[in-house]
Amino acid sequence: MMMRSIRANTKWIMLFLAVAFAAWLVLDWVRSRDTQAAAGANPVIAVVNGQEIRYLQWSNTLEQAMNSARASSGNAVMTDEESRQIEVEAWDQMIQDVLIQQEIDRLGIEVTDSEVQQAFRLSPPPDLMRYPAFMTDGVFDYAKYQAFFSDPTVDEQILLQIEAYYRQILPRARLSQMLQQGGAVSDAELWQEFRDRNESATVTFATVPTIANLEVDVPEAQMRRYYREHAEEFERPATATISVVSFQTTPGPRDTMYVRALADSVRTLVTDGTMSFAEAASQFSADASTREAGGMMGRFGPGELLPAFADGVADLKTGEVSEPVLSPQGFHLLEVSERTGDTVSVSQIFFPIELSPDGEDEMFDLMDEFEGIALIDGLQVAADSVGVPIATDVTVTEGFDFVPGAGALGVAVDWALDPLNPLHEVSEFFQNAAGYHMVEVSGRVPGGTFTFAEVRDQIRDTLARDKRREAALDSARVQWAGVQPGTSLEDAAARLGWTVGTAGPFTRRQFAAGLGRNTEAVGAAFGTPVGETAGPLDADDSVVFLRVDSRTEANPELFVAVREQLRSQMQMQAAQMNVSRWIEGLRETATIVDRRDRLSQRAAAAG
Repeated sequence: MMMRSIRANTKWIMLFLAVAFAAWLVLDWVRSRDTQAAAGANPVIAVVNGQEIRYLQWSNTLEQAMNSARASSGNAVMTDEESRQIEVEAWDQMIQDVLIQQEIDRLGIEVTDSEVQQAFRLSPPPDLMRYPAFMTDGVFDYAKYQAFFSDPTVDEQILLQIEAYYRQILPRARLSQMLQQGGAVSDAELWQEFRDRNESATVTFATVPTIANLEVDVPEAQMRRYYREHAEEFERPATATISVVSFQTTPGPRDTMYVRALADSVRTLVTDGTMSFAEAASQFSADASTREAGGMMGRFGPGELLPAFADGVADLKTGEVSEPVLSPQGFHLLEVSERTGDTVSVSQIFFPIELSPDGEDEMFDLMDEFEGIALIDGLQVAADSVGVPIATDVTVTEGFDFVPGAGALGVAVDWALDPLNPLHEVSEFFQNAAGYHMVEVSGRVPGGTFTFAEVRDQIRDTLARDKRREAALDSARVQWAGVQPGTSLEDAAARLGWTVGTAGPFTRRQFAAGLGRNTEAVGAAFGTPVGETAGPLDADDSVVFLRVDSRTEANPELFVAVREQLRSQMQMQAAQMNVSRWIEGLRETATIVDRRDRLSQRAAAAG
């Protein structure tokens, strides 16, 4: 019976696998085309260490990333900013995949047929582990999986696709294991980490007044040497000056009333028997994580539900549907499917509070009127004509997605910085989570390096501040030398006119008010015997003397109890760091040519 059922679903499994493993099939096809395709329908989009990447490979990668994002978010339509972010991540991932594959080829990492067969039997692809035909009571069933693929009638194409999957991922898994080796952590390193996390100190400190008005001489030669030695600090990103008009999609009271009415109407469909709760959840709920499960959120004990949810289901009988429950995110219809003791199984239908259709229509009508004027007369005239606010002389910077007043809107930043867009040109509307935004670019400053003249005053201030700190340390030593032995820190501070404060308890890793983070003063709090005074000490923007009032030492017995857990944690962190550094090293040494701009220019010229 089980095999008959699964065989009946063979065409759906084929479809599922065709989608899940399309990447490998398409990439193989693209590679076969690469040797034949010229700069026509499938031009070179990038070159990585001499290896060409064709447009079809990139477009397929991007399409998969977009589809994955839509599936995970439950939104069929992405905003302009979401699409841009996905494109950036997909491009970086594609380049990284090529670099990793080049290293696998260089190192000669291969997998044997027996390794593929073993992985086939014991490590099903993650997508297949979620396939309903291989589930029993919502849990992946290895017996069903193995029985299906042991069946001689199974289409061989399925097996070939899964084999391609394993031949792609197994060499990467082996490479990952190689990179994670050498992450051993000694007991001494473990003890140091344990102490850094668990030892704490409480101190009293006296702050020495800074010599803010001290005139210091900073020679020209010293400033120029600092400029040469810190050239990377003076790199200037490209900037653009824009005007921005935003149409916010923030819902108001009318929209809240609309969503409440929608929730009430869906509740009526359920309570009068027109639809089951699960059917209504599947059709109306905006919560992608519970929608496909008929709205099932899970089983909850006392105190585990949000207070609003707990109140909403408190008096519900099994099978009853609550009135709409308001949360910061929207309205929720709740149903109790089972009560056992003090636990309850709860399902929900979620209605986010968004712009109502009437609100959207009004906003889009205003946007249409605004756009018609802006494209002819510019942003300022359009803003004045329809009575919407405009932000002018806004500076946006390459590498920063934030646009003042509009939020994360890197797509607008990219557009404003693109030299293909003439100055004083008006953009289309760009959409992000906050709303719709139109910009007009009025100026650009290309990236480069600040000249010495441009940063001379900044360098002088930096060096002068360092000299004043050294002078403050010297002055503090001289003043302290006049303090009689045995004088308390408080009495000495009162006589010298210093301010007294306390800090703690704090650990080596924490910020300590008045002492800073990872400063000489924080280090002294753990290196000075309790009751003794140390100083003068650098505390970021000040100079202090401190007395250690108390210190909680690390517990050796507790260390022994958690040592192996801490070792595993640190080894995992070290392994992840090794992999990250290795990938960074690949990128730093790689020769990568990005031709997307060139293709955009050709498209613009053709248009």
